[in-house]
Amino acid sequence: MRKRSIGLMATLLAIAAGPAFGGTVNILWYTGGTEVSGAGTYEADVNNLVTQEENGAFNTSGSVNTWNVTFWSGGAMPAGSYNVLVAASSEGPWSSTPNYASLTGALNASSFGSRVMLTGQDADWHYANFPGPGNFNGPAGFLIDAINWAGSGTGMGALMLGGSSHTFAFTGIGSVNNINNNTVVIPPAFASFPINSGLTSAGLSGWSISAHEDFTGVDHTLWTPINQDGSGDDITIVSAATASGGTTGGGTVPEASSTFALTFLGVAFLAGFARLARRESPVVS
Repeated sequence: MRKRSIGLMATLLAIAAGPAFGGTVNILWYTGGTEVSGAGTYEADVNNLVTQEENGAFNTSGSVNTWNVTFWSGGAMPAGSYNVLVAASSEGPWSSTPNYASLTGALNASSFGSRVMLTGQDADWHYANFPGPGNFNGPAGFLIDAINWAGSGTGMGALMLGGSSHTFAFTGIGSVNNINNNTVVIPPAFASFPINSGLTSAGLSGWSISAHEDFTGVDHTLWTPINQDGSGDDITIVSAATASGGTTGGGTVPEASSTFALTFLGVAFLAGFARLARRESPVVS
């Protein structure tokens, strides 16, 4: 009986030492009919990204979230409650490019909650193509961090990938300029934000064309530039009030509370099994 108690205690210790408890992120992914090369390929790439996020060894943000993805290729907006909308980029040589008519027919800038990201990086195309999904510090990590951040606020967050930000009249963004830039720089002041977890300037650069748009004349009281080009123009901007927020998903599970709950649960069970082990130990005379 002592062996069984010790085994259960070891299992609990292993659970406590594993990936931090995360949340559930319900994602509405607007594809607009986008494909890489053939029907279903874009969705297959997204599903591969889901697997990578839910693999604790690949995720570097300190918490592993469960992702539930609903694809929206067009037509009526799928019914449901979502933590984040992801809009496919208009950039990249897609075999079929996205049609945003259904998206703009159902939503507008006021539809979104506390966390919005607008970026000139087409990380979805580069995830599917070059440099591909192999390293976190690249398109994969950019998407994972962005989705977990945007899905951890109040209301429905948004991740508008390269070019898709043109679909909504967001305020305070100045002008959107077409560029072909291969250098992306994370400003030191924002490098430690969870939204940049596991990412470096080098990892966001060298994608052949790393960014297709930048934003100038941005109101930085409303938007925080979490990455820029070499000249200091903004490539990726996020809602300033929540820019430093965490990435434990769902917008309902505070990171501190989840960590405390896991720790308390582990301590309570270990204490209980310790008492059990003492009670069942043979008395030695």
